[in-house]
Amino acid sequence: MARVSFAGVKRVGIALGWLFLFAVLAVGVVILVAGLVPNLGGPAWFVARNGAYMALGFGVATLVVGRLLNKYSWERMGWTRGPRFGRGVELLRGTAIGAVMAVLAIGLAVVFGARLQLTGDWSVWAGIALPLIIGLVIAALAEELGFRGYPLRRLSDAIGVLPALLLGAIAFGLVHIGNPSASVFGTVNVVLAGVWLSIAFFSAGGMSLAWGAHFGWNAGLALLFDAPVSGFRFQVPAVEYTPGAQSWIDGGAFGPEGGIVSTVALIAGMLWLLTRPAAFAQASDSVPPLSQGEGIRG
Repeated sequence: MARVSFAGVKRVGIALGWLFLFAVLAVGVVILVAGLVPNLGGPAWFVARNGAYMALGFGVATLVVGRLLNKYSWERMGWTRGPRFGRGVELLRGTAIGAVMAVLAIGLAVVFGARLQLTGDWSVWAGIALPLIIGLVIAALAEELGFRGYPLRRLSDAIGVLPALLLGAIAFGLVHIGNPSASVFGTVNVVLAGVWLSIAFFSAGGMSLAWGAHFGWNAGLALLFDAPVSGFRFQVPAVEYTPGAQSWIDGGAFGPEGGIVSTVALIAGMLWLLTRPAAFAQASDSVPPLSQGEGIRG
């Protein structure tokens, strides 16, 4: 009779324990900081303020759990080394990719009935756009630290790259269920976005590319077109986006992420990344720690 090995079960259990500790520490820091400095900057800085709370929480959790306790190097957690200014270049490259995909989604939405109108309100654009740009940059970093970075690397070490990528993307989609005007279609698209960003993370560009792509997508929708982002509308002046009659096409009040226009854009983005020479360049670094006898890492 074949013997049942519990090594794999143990590896997964240990990984989930570390991820639970990571999440608890991150949430604890967020609650603490939000309590110490509530409403910092006022309503105009709402996105930046909340993003900073989350980025600090997940950043501390990454440092303590990932770097100090698990002994993961920064490179292993996605902050790849490269030529001088390499990370900045990857951040900008990711921003461009995300923005192009957002333009594609909006373009398709307009073709199928959505409307774009220039309002000419440029005098107040900078005052609203600047805090939002800073906020979207920080918020994108926070979500990448929380869902890619250490968590995705730790999970992939336990169960492999593809299962970890899928589970992480599903978790990413589920945390958006409570967003305004959320729908099943919208959740599926956010899961696809999680897959896309995970592919970026495992590429040679690592966290910098994923962070830039995340920011570029959100900024493209919100700043260029004033379209809702995952159900949130930021009322950017000078341009006004109005969805068409078919929400399954353009997402309706949830924004393009709730419709098939984003499905097409996200799949296009994934295919583009997968056809690059550096696709999954960092995936081979995921080796189950138990098989290597790496002590506290599980």
